[in-house]
Amino acid sequence: MLFRYLVYKKSWIFFFVILGGMTNLLLLFDQGITVSITSIVYLNLITFVSFCLFFIWRFKRETDYFSKLRKLIDEIDTDWIESLPEHIYRFPDQMVYELLCEVDRFYRRKFTDLRQSYLLENDYLSSWIHEVKAPLTVMKMTIDAHRSNELAQKIETNWLRMHLLIDRQLYISRLPTLESDYVVEFVLIESLLKEEVRDLASWCMEKDIGVEVKAEGEQRVLTDRKWCRFIIRQLLTNAIKYSQNGGDIVITIGESDTGRVFVTIKDEGRGIQVHDLPRIFDKGFTGENGRVQNAATGLGLYLARTVANKLNITLKVASIYGKGTAVDILFLKENEMESIRRNRL
Repeated sequence: MLFRYLVYKKSWIFFFVILGGMTNLLLLFDQGITVSITSIVYLNLITFVSFCLFFIWRFKRETDYFSKLRKLIDEIDTDWIESLPEHIYRFPDQMVYELLCEVDRFYRRKFTDLRQSYLLENDYLSSWIHEVKAPLTVMKMTIDAHRSNELAQKIETNWLRMHLLIDRQLYISRLPTLESDYVVEFVLIESLLKEEVRDLASWCMEKDIGVEVKAEGEQRVLTDRKWCRFIIRQLLTNAIKYSQNGGDIVITIGESDTGRVFVTIKDEGRGIQVHDLPRIFDKGFTGENGRVQNAATGLGLYLARTVANKLNITLKVASIYGKGTAVDILFLKENEMESIRRNRL
């Protein structure tokens, strides 16, 4: 900051040098003034020291407020205005302080307007989804009543896809408030998986895909049932979507050497290219498979990872292109999840 201040006050320094030079010339060449060289040196030394002391005093006085602002920039957070230092001197500190306060008020108003607009849009979307679910429920009841009809079976598959899309949109609308929505409880993971497989059965039957669930004992995890099902649903729908007709999906439930419960969903689909793997959880990324499957949105894995991070669940993906993909879901140990839950209460 000292260098910047020197540049800022260069006119002062230039004026001092010119004034000192003119004074020395006057003392040396004016015949009416008799002053020894030693006295001129002393005068210059006293003047220089006085100017340096004055300059240091002004530097500390004028830059103290801006030094505090610089420290605030390095440690800025959402409540930065509360940490804004009070102005010490009227000019220019007061102007800077008032400007920053006005900027904060302006952006708070803008944020409030945007938040209200978002909440209104979100409420409208949630209301629309619930309204759409009513006729979908009637359609499902009609399909169940004519299950022996081949046409009804074909309609059921498309009904399922529509239901999944609408249901996912409902979860997306609730995602910003997930922390206040979930309920942590002990869940039998095999039961949860079988419920999802049962819901997706018509799609599997259409593609003649077999789903096998292998469980090593009754594995329980401490998590939120609804949001955990959402994660599993995204991964299962991806496995079904990218599996070839007549393929198999194997779901393995077990416990790792470190004591963490895991679920592995392995399909025999196209697999993922090596260069696409690092980006599969990015929002909107569809990769090479997405260009083949025009229905891909690039949201499924992104949403699964987003929810998993909030629930402290780890997702890992391994794939061999042309042979299939395996997704691992790793849950925290019970004591670790319990500790996190207590900290959030």
